[in-house]
Amino acid sequence: MIASQLIGMWTLMSYRVEQEGREDTFPFGPEPVGFLIYTPDGFVSAQLMKPGRSRFHGYDWVGGTPDEYQQAGSGYIAYCGVYKVDEERETVTHTPSVALVPNLILQQQVRLVTLSADGLTLRAVGTPVRDGPSVTSLLEWQRAIPETSRESIRNRGQSR
Repeated sequence: MIASQLIGMWTLMSYRVEQEGREDTFPFGPEPVGFLIYTPDGFVSAQLMKPGRSRFHGYDWVGGTPDEYQQAGSGYIAYCGVYKVDEERETVTHTPSVALVPNLILQQQVRLVTLSADGLTLRAVGTPVRDGPSVTSLLEWQRAIPETSRESIRNRGQSR
């Protein structure tokens, strides 16, 4: 059962985008940082970031410059909401209630699911891109272990 195997916390290992006729890209670099949480009662939270994002010059997080916000936001994906598993189709659908990008709110995000011993691969197929062919996002996750997750943040998530 996919639903029972998803429950828990996952650490992002890879975020790759495939687009027909183009070389694969890694929007958040070779070592992205992120967490994905599935609760037993149907909630999901996803937080992904490009490591090494520049710090704001000020200490007030609402006082950044437009450029600082643009740079920070373009290297971050975040949403939280509910999820449903379709065991027959081997998919999970995330429906965000809150999101960094307002366009995601209440929009179903269907992901093909592949599970291994401690790994999870989510594939978003056919995501439209403005003025171009659709893309497929491939996100690889590993079941999180608290010590490993802390090291991931220390080693990859801090500003360089």
